[in-house]
Amino acid sequence: MDTDVAPAPRRAQFLRRRFRTSPERMLLAARLTLIANVGIMLTGALVRVTGSGLGCSNWPKCETRVLPTEAHAPTFIEFGNRLLTFADSAAAIFAIFCALTLVTYRRELLWYSVGILGGIALQAVIGGLSVLYKLDWIWISAHYMASALLLLIPAAILTWKAGQGTKAPRDHQAPDALTARAVFALLPLGALALWAGTLSTAAGPHAGGSATEDVVDRFDIHGTGTLEWVVQRHGAIAALFGIGIIVAWAIAKRQGAGERLTLVLTLAGMLVAVQGMLGLIQYGLELPGGLVWIHVTLATLTWVTVVWAWLVAGRAKRFATGAANPGVATAG
Repeated sequence: MDTDVAPAPRRAQFLRRRFRTSPERMLLAARLTLIANVGIMLTGALVRVTGSGLGCSNWPKCETRVLPTEAHAPTFIEFGNRLLTFADSAAAIFAIFCALTLVTYRRELLWYSVGILGGIALQAVIGGLSVLYKLDWIWISAHYMASALLLLIPAAILTWKAGQGTKAPRDHQAPDALTARAVFALLPLGALALWAGTLSTAAGPHAGGSATEDVVDRFDIHGTGTLEWVVQRHGAIAALFGIGIIVAWAIAKRQGAGERLTLVLTLAGMLVAVQGMLGLIQYGLELPGGLVWIHVTLATLTWVTVVWAWLVAGRAKRFATGAANPGVATAG
């Protein structure tokens, strides 16, 4: 099993004398952080497609109060998304507590848990800047990408690593280096597709603010043709991403990388295919908010799936390291 066992920090001894966390509870905490971070991204997308981005016109307060007082739907949608930050933070703090009190202390679990909490704080600040700068497309795009890169990746890694030593299902066969590289190549391509998607939304009718009340700085490089221009490029990048998933799946299958990896890649490919069809439909229907939200939801789930595939395939590197250096812990 690949672990990072080390003496627990002295400041944790007080907690460890009174509490002991099982590996199963640590895994539960990690899963909660992953679910909470996916949830806050989806509610953030809901804020955008409902035009509720300026439901609270300042930050961190809502107008001049800590709690909103007006029965205004955009206000409650925007403020509800802010409240989920506290639930997200609570999940991260719970993970930190579990990592500190884990029966066999593993330093890496603590670092990832602390990193997730720091990422939540940074993401909240970016969200605040998005409001203060009246939903400028740069901040809105950065808000989503920060969640995808700084929250979902560490949360997925934490969940993967916390599953070591539990009954969480795993393949016994480590993928080869070629398969690992092919799957890893999907990450930058997937991130580029996500970013292009945020620009598509920023150039269209769902830039975050109310179309009748708010003036929003949309992404604009070709005037009225910007939306069509960026959607075409987003579609091309997404198509390349889908082809990349097919190639990675074929390599994994040919190399006998294991059933779990091919299953995860199959799921990722199916999600991209559904997104492609949905993207064409929503564009033909002039981007109805509900379909846009579903599209963002599927994109978020696809990103989590690809990150998970990378974690499964990433065992090849540890396996190769262990083979070159006998005595080094390899696959779990």
